[in-house]
Amino acid sequence: MRHRFVARAAIAAALAVGATTAAFPQVYEVARLVPGSAFHGIHGLGFDKSGRLFAGSVAGAALYEVDRNAGTAKISISAADGGMADDIAFAPDGTMAWTGFITGDLYARKGDGPIRKLASGLPGINSLAFRKDGRLYATQVFLGDALYEIDVEGAKPPRKIMEKMGGLNGFEFGPDGLLYGPLWFKGQVVKVDVDKGDLTVVADGFKVPAAANFDSRAICGWWIPRWVNS
Repeated sequence: MRHRFVARAAIAAALAVGATTAAFPQVYEVARLVPGSAFHGIHGLGFDKSGRLFAGSVAGAALYEVDRNAGTAKISISAADGGMADDIAFAPDGTMAWTGFITGDLYARKGDGPIRKLASGLPGINSLAFRKDGRLYATQVFLGDALYEIDVEGAKPPRKIMEKMGGLNGFEFGPDGLLYGPLWFKGQVVKVDVDKGDLTVVADGFKVPAAANFDSRAICGWWIPRWVNS
């Protein structure tokens, strides 16, 4: 009796497999609905003095140069040269600096000159900005939580200004010389006196503020991810 049951089950299974196979065509065609992007996730953006647009990608481990007229992009700095940029900033003299988020390194290059490593050992090094006098500042976010002044010559170790702010992300210096940016984990936008190490809240009540920027009229605005507030 048991053998008869097993035989019937085997026949039923074979018929089911055959029916399933017959339900799918043996010939198929793949259609590309949307062309792929040259990027693999974009984080930081920056324009140099000549108007060239650069885009950093942590996920893509590259720093791209974007041709806005042609709608194309090429890798300007690869992962081998520290291209894992979460943010990009330009100094008054045209020097480009960028952060290596996962590696914890911070790099700089003037024009087409050599790439210099200005700092290392800072995992989660995220946002950076030059002040008008050429001094450079950067923060750790997610893998750390601190604000540093970075030696633009790379000779001195980073100077820690403050820590445990709440994730100072996407910041920029205002016309008053103070550093404006959002605290990712506190839902606030703050201003920081980098010389005194003082932090003041200027706006509150956000879910996840991600960046603060000034327009051409020196008016400050902040960006909040839609996926958080939708």
